[in-house]
This record gives sequence, structure tokens and C-alpha cells, in this order.
Amino acid sequence: MGRKIGSFGLINYRRHPENPNYIVFGFNSEQEAEIFETELNKTKTWFEKDTEPTDEGLVYLFAVSESSMNEANLANGMVKRHTREPMFKNILIRYSLIIFIVLLSILALIGYVKNSEKQSEKNIEGTTDTTNFTP
Repeated sequence: MGRKIGSFGLINYRRHPENPNYIVFGFNSEQEAEIFETELNKTKTWFEKDTEPTDEGLVYLFAVSESSMNEANLANGMVKRHTREPMFKNILIRYSLIIFIVLLSILALIGYVKNSEKQSEKNIEGTTDTTNFTP
């Protein structure tokens, strides 16, 4: 869903322009539309579908009842799950970043353990009785 769909914006759904009881989902590709339709059919969610030509190409529209919004959001999530691309496509960059984060976490853990050891040594050396309690 790389390009803007019609009047949708950042999210791919909006309220139906004529019937406020329906939410309209829009998808840029036939693959996304097929995944969404399959997921809605799995949960037996009622919907209407249509296509709308735009300047960028064909937009696949699905109208879902507002009462079925939970099922539609789950189906929408499945579409994103199946069609998204990795943030870093280069495998070398991806694994280098993971290794860097793991090493940074290990370094932070070592620093925390060493600092807590120093703090406990200072507390043992500097303990004095401040209660003024004499039996």
C-alpha cells in the first residue's frame, strides 16, 4: 500500500459517504484485496466489494458493517502481514544491525552488573549504626 488511495490518506479505511453504519476499506492491488476477502470469508463477515478507477490505477473497495469492525481490522492486519516488505532489504545491513543491538545490550548489562557490585562494596564499607539504640 505504497501510494495514497483516493481520499483515504494514511489509513486504508474511512466511513461510508452515504451510510455512516458502514466502513469502507481500500486496497491498491488485487493481491491485497484477495487476502482481505479471504480473511473476511473465514470469519463469515458480510461485506460488499467494488472497484474504483483513480489516477494511480484501480482501487479495490470493501464496505463492512461497523458492527464487524473487529473482524475487518484483523483481516486488514493479515493483509499488511502478508504484503509488507522488510525495513532493511539488504541482509547484510539487517543482520549487522541486529548484532550491533545485541552487543550494545550486553555492554549495558556488563556495566550495570559492575556498577551494582561497586555500590554494594561501598555500602558494606560505610555501614554505621545510626539508630542510637542502646540496650
